[in-house]
Amino acid sequence: MCSIPGLPTPGSEVAVLVTRVNLNPSNGLVELWVNLDDERKHIYEQMREKIQIPKRNFNRLEGQPGDLCLVYINDAWHRARIVSIQSETYNVFLIDQGQSHIATGETLAWGQSDSFLLPPEIESCVLANVLSLENNWPEKATTFLMSLPGKKFKGLVQHVLMSDRIILLDIPIVSKHMCKYRVAKKIPSEEFKCLVENCLKSPKGEASEAQYFYPELLTEAFEMVSVTEVMNPLNIFCQLQIFSKAVKLLSEQVHQRYEESSDYGGAQPQRCGTPCAARGTNGRWHRSLLKQNIVTSDGVVEVLHVDEGKTESVPVGDIRPLLGEFLRMPVFTYLCSLNGVKEDAKKWTAEETDYLKSLLLNKTVVTWFDHQNKGVYRATFYGAKATCINDSFIEKAGIILSSPEQDLNDQTEPISSSLLSTLGDTDRCVQKTVTKNDGLPDQTGSVSKNRVLSGRTDDASSSGTLTHNNACLDFPPEVQSGCDNSAFTVGSSVDVKISCIESLQKFWCQITDSSDALKRLMKELQTHYSFAYPQPIVESICVARNPDNGTWYRAKIMANQHSPVVNVRFIDYGETRKVPLQDVRPIDPAFLRLSAQAFQCCLFNLMDPTRTNHALPEFQKFVDSGASSNTGLKCIVKGVTSDEDGLLLNMVDIETASDSACKLLAQKCAHPPGPSDAFNYSTYDIKIGGREKVWVTSSESVNNFYCQLERNSDMFDKMMKNVVQLLREQTPRRPDNLLGNNSICFARYTDNQWYRGQVVKMSPEIKVHFVDHGDTLVVSETDIQPVPSEASVARHVPVQAVPLGLFNIPTDVPQEVNQWFEENAVGCNFTILVVEKREDGKLFVELFEESLNINVKVREKIAEIKSKMSLSSSSKQAHVSKARCLTQKLVKASTTEQNAVRDRMVRDELQMSSKSSADVSALLDGHVKVLDEERKPTLSVKVTVAETSIHSCHSDSEVIELSVPSCPKGNVNICQFKTPNISQNQTHEVYASSIVGPHYFWCQYANSDILNTLLKLTQEAGQAQQHAIFGEPLEPGSPCLALFVSDNQWYRAQVIQKAGNKLNVLFVDYGNESEVDVEHVRSLPQSLVAFVPQAFLCSLSGFEELKGSWDDKVHDDFYNLLVDKPFKVTILNMENHSEIAVPQYTVRAECDELVINELMQKYWKSLSAEHSKNEMTQSETIPKVIQTTGNITQFDVSKENNNTSTYKNPEITVNTTEMVYASSVAEPHYFWCQCTNTADLEAVTQLAQEAGQEQQDTVLPETLGPGSPCLALFSSDSQWYRALVIRKAGNTAEVLFVDYGNESEVNIKDLRSLPQSLLEKAPQGFLCCLKGFDESKGCWEDEAYEEFHNLLVDKPLKLTVCSMKAHPEIALPQYSVEIDCEGVVVNTLMEKYWKAEDTGM
Repeated sequence: MCSIPGLPTPGSEVAVLVTRVNLNPSNGLVELWVNLDDERKHIYEQMREKIQIPKRNFNRLEGQPGDLCLVYINDAWHRARIVSIQSETYNVFLIDQGQSHIATGETLAWGQSDSFLLPPEIESCVLANVLSLENNWPEKATTFLMSLPGKKFKGLVQHVLMSDRIILLDIPIVSKHMCKYRVAKKIPSEEFKCLVENCLKSPKGEASEAQYFYPELLTEAFEMVSVTEVMNPLNIFCQLQIFSKAVKLLSEQVHQRYEESSDYGGAQPQRCGTPCAARGTNGRWHRSLLKQNIVTSDGVVEVLHVDEGKTESVPVGDIRPLLGEFLRMPVFTYLCSLNGVKEDAKKWTAEETDYLKSLLLNKTVVTWFDHQNKGVYRATFYGAKATCINDSFIEKAGIILSSPEQDLNDQTEPISSSLLSTLGDTDRCVQKTVTKNDGLPDQTGSVSKNRVLSGRTDDASSSGTLTHNNACLDFPPEVQSGCDNSAFTVGSSVDVKISCIESLQKFWCQITDSSDALKRLMKELQTHYSFAYPQPIVESICVARNPDNGTWYRAKIMANQHSPVVNVRFIDYGETRKVPLQDVRPIDPAFLRLSAQAFQCCLFNLMDPTRTNHALPEFQKFVDSGASSNTGLKCIVKGVTSDEDGLLLNMVDIETASDSACKLLAQKCAHPPGPSDAFNYSTYDIKIGGREKVWVTSSESVNNFYCQLERNSDMFDKMMKNVVQLLREQTPRRPDNLLGNNSICFARYTDNQWYRGQVVKMSPEIKVHFVDHGDTLVVSETDIQPVPSEASVARHVPVQAVPLGLFNIPTDVPQEVNQWFEENAVGCNFTILVVEKREDGKLFVELFEESLNINVKVREKIAEIKSKMSLSSSSKQAHVSKARCLTQKLVKASTTEQNAVRDRMVRDELQMSSKSSADVSALLDGHVKVLDEERKPTLSVKVTVAETSIHSCHSDSEVIELSVPSCPKGNVNICQFKTPNISQNQTHEVYASSIVGPHYFWCQYANSDILNTLLKLTQEAGQAQQHAIFGEPLEPGSPCLALFVSDNQWYRAQVIQKAGNKLNVLFVDYGNESEVDVEHVRSLPQSLVAFVPQAFLCSLSGFEELKGSWDDKVHDDFYNLLVDKPFKVTILNMENHSEIAVPQYTVRAECDELVINELMQKYWKSLSAEHSKNEMTQSETIPKVIQTTGNITQFDVSKENNNTSTYKNPEITVNTTEMVYASSVAEPHYFWCQCTNTADLEAVTQLAQEAGQEQQDTVLPETLGPGSPCLALFSSDSQWYRALVIRKAGNTAEVLFVDYGNESEVNIKDLRSLPQSLLEKAPQGFLCCLKGFDESKGCWEDEAYEEFHNLLVDKPLKLTVCSMKAHPEIALPQYSVEIDCEGVVVNTLMEKYWKAEDTGM
């Protein structure tokens, strides 16, 4: 499904990491998804970091099947390809995960052009030469194969099926064991290849009937589902709750379409298994599937309604062919069976089935999808308070549990004999396991009454116990009350990982054996809470998002539960963090089944607690060393006590294979080491691709400066307090005999404060390097002191200054740039993006000040300064490069000093040796730029036209004004060049070669082969006539060869105007114009006249010059949209240009997935709108149309409007508080709300729908104008809603849906009159603005709009109405409000985004 290269060659041996396994029951093949190149992991990490900044989000329903895009899942962007689109739902294929995903447009974005260069991180394979003997995988084989994910193997690539991007991979150890246990057979590789190819082709050959698409569910994951049908414990249909609204909308569309239409587009389905539309016994139409052939039925046929999972017998006459638009929508209702119940357990009685229905049917429950077998998902359902419904039913029915083989532990080590032995033992009962010293499970070992070393309880029969992955995990009451009661028996030992160290008296350990369970839990948390909305917090145990990494963790609120920021402790790791309340969620009971994974400890019998400042770094070193060893760390429980909060505290010793932390620290404390005459250095775990907030402390140049990390500020402040205290207690001493070169010291800095330093030299003057700032300065003898031996903090805190350099900056930087950087950067805060890391620890970075890229700014300044330097020394007769592209810089009439500098930069960068005929490599400040050399087009030319004059840049740098008259009608030599071979409705891939504005720009074809040929021929023709005189009459329209003085090259041209010895010519292969001397013009050979011009003149469609004009800002924005970018133009019309004898094409342009015509609308000033505006000032009886910010089209209907029918005011009063939802959010000054009680809204919606259908064939009254109430059809769901006309334009009208607040453009034929009964009902939506922000006294920052939208959307809000006034531009009231969202006052939160106007007082 992916076209990215990177597949291995057949016959090669590869190391693979298996990530996922799928057993195909229909053909007996084993599908693997593997990581082929784990050594390039860091490259993919960099790529993942890079794509977190997408190009832009999707606008509405963008994208087509096959497009590459990014999808937002679990707080991160992932690479994907669109597979299909149905309504607002996208089925995408995750390129680097190898699986499908269902998304909405809000979670999709376009990636940068280089985001998809890397091949997929995960490749699809078929396990070579292994085929199920029974065409169906037995459970013992399934158990073995499903244990493979997470393991590394060596495999041999036998074949690569390029068309399907599938690798046939032989993994000898897996094949050997599969054959050994007689659950597979081995067949020759070529024969196996043919078999796989036939399997891949067979669905295509059976394309006579399309089938429903069921997206594959992610197993070993939780989902919220609605149970729609229960037939028995092995046949339960569940619908994913997340798509319930989409399914409901689709069901309504299906019913409405088949109720209203008799055209079904095909013959009635006949065969069993064919998708169809069927009318159910409830009278509604459904998406269905035939369960028997119609020809064999007796007037009645059995069907399955796929979206409900219900089977019914319906009359044959109620079967219709299913329209393709409904077939393409995926099915989100899945067949499930109770996990733990054998397929052949028993025959189910009606009483048992009814009991199961009472537990599940029509209820929304949390479901654990364990695995899939033969299209059926084995599921565990949870009810209120995490009650396991499976257990309740099994206990009631008194049945035997199924084999636990389907729940094997995920293996992280090579396949062991203990794993293989499970294949032969299918009837083992569930037992608790205790890990022995040899690492093998002990099925009969005893367990303690408190907590065994594996972290599991010993009571397997407890009703609260859940069997999953061979680990019986309970729901202990302490988990729900605090997750803190983690005590062990004294003398026990357990392998641990230390997850958090606060001090020697408080640190946190995790049990190593439970790491897999924790990993699964963390994965499920990210999936479950990635799209969860905030809810009120009523318990201290919750789920919180770590602000450092954006990851969700189980947590306990420690303090400030009702403030905007709360203190939480992550109960599985021990860390504490301050977290915004909006990033805290109530914990789903399903996530309480695993007890807290971090338990609190202190070191036992620490001899001298007063020396912990020295001992803590030693303990950290001990822990780091032990964690990196093969044996790891072992925790020995010496006693159990409680801390100051009453929480259990395990008194422990931490041991490695050869040492003990308590013993080591006792020795260190008794005999502290002598002070080292050097400071510690740290890399601070800064990774390539990582981002850090920094403070620049000093700068020598842009290639060598220093910063401190913002995250280290607390550590630095504490260390500085220690330094100040030491110096107060220390008697000043002369440094002569105490310090030498490289000695560490304290020295007085330029701010008169003392800091840590290192002596660079002592004579003839004392020079000190300030290690926490990066400066090296000369100091006096009185400004330097030695570091005392007892200064442990000052000695051991790592050096704070991190050396940096700007990435991709030349080494020879002008001193003016370095000085500018020092003056503007030192002492300021920035964000760095690490691009390169040298062995000495120096980082090369991209430096950002908010959205400003400092690297780009530095490069611009370097180019500007070098340009000035070059101009001062360049001669008047500079050589011009023989570039292969035509360059012209046309500037505005009112040339500013900045534009003059840019012009000089253009000329300077082109003044290179004439011997170099292929290298013009200047970057010209974004205005003139050489494109890809292989394309060899013209340099993009920015042109600004004022009235009818064009300014052309001469070789002697003079700027002269040329008038462009119309071509004379009597000219007999007009346009001898052929007309470009362009037809209406054709679409071409092009580049813009010359840009004046939306009404006048030239395009070249992206394929430049002909242009390259022409360049060569024109040079030869011009040089052959080097001394010839042009003998033909030079009249407007004459074709010729003209010398372009900027590069001294000959090009095909057409004369526009002649004035004495000067000619104004148009270069027909590029579109730019120039004034040339007559002596620089030659006749054009007929062979070159025969070539069609390679550039064609265009104008944007939809903007007639006689009906409006452009805003002055349009030229810069239009230029920047097109310059140096490939884009598509669709030819809509062609006519001859009025002033030059060439055709001009009216086009629709698309660039970077954007329609340029639509983007330019905001710069177009329609004369009709201006005329209407003038009329409105003269008559108050005409509604006023206004365009406001945020693309909100608004209106004002005067009191004397002929259409006196208006809606009532919403039933909202001042000083009342309402619970509402935001229905349409534009900005804090303009948003709409609806009351949470939707009974009135539903009634109005139903009445509007009925009224609209009753007027199905009614003609729209002509009296409907701006301000008129009406009924309008909303195209997205084909439903009728109450609306207000904003304006009419031709066959369309813009309307405001008064019950919701959103606006839409609809066809006039989709408007109807509004019955009086509906007019009398008050609108259910009401317009609001946030109180406390006067638009006349300030404005919002750009970030405000997205933040405000995120604060309000899809959340219940408490809204207090403070005042009401008439909106100045809309004939509706607007309410000034205060909003409380989840205990947080939104008005207060938004204050930081408000920029008050400076009154100058």
